[in-house]
Amino acid sequence: MAVNGRTKDGLGEERLPTVHRTIRLPAELWKAAKQRSTQEKETLRRLVDRALDVELPPLVDALRDVGLRPGTGPSKLVRMPLDDNVVGRLNHASRETGLPAVLLLRICLRRFLAEKG
Repeated sequence: MAVNGRTKDGLGEERLPTVHRTIRLPAELWKAAKQRSTQEKETLRRLVDRALDVELPPLVDALRDVGLRPGTGPSKLVRMPLDDNVVGRLNHASRETGLPAVLLLRICLRRFLAEKG
C-alpha cells in the first residue's frame, strides 16, 4: 500500500519505493546474503538496510581516520611523475582492496602530508 510515495513493509514500517539496480558483487557475497536472508526469514531489502545501519557509520568513521575525505576545493587534473614501480604498487593495492588506485594514492598523500605538517 502506497501513501505519499511511501510503502509499508511486512513489519508495518514505512519504506520508500524499491528501485532495482544492477550492481556487480562477488558471487560468494551474493550467495551469503541470500542464505542469511532465507535463514532469518527477511527480505534482501531488509537485510541490506540492517547491514547499512550496523556497518556503514563505523566504516565511514574508519575511512575518515585513514585519510579518505573529500577535498575542500575543486579537483584539478595534474601531471604526476609515476614510474612503473609506483603504478605497480598502486595497482597491487587496488587488487587487494578493491579500491581505485587513484583513490589509494590520494589517501596516502593526504596521510603523509598531514603527518609532516
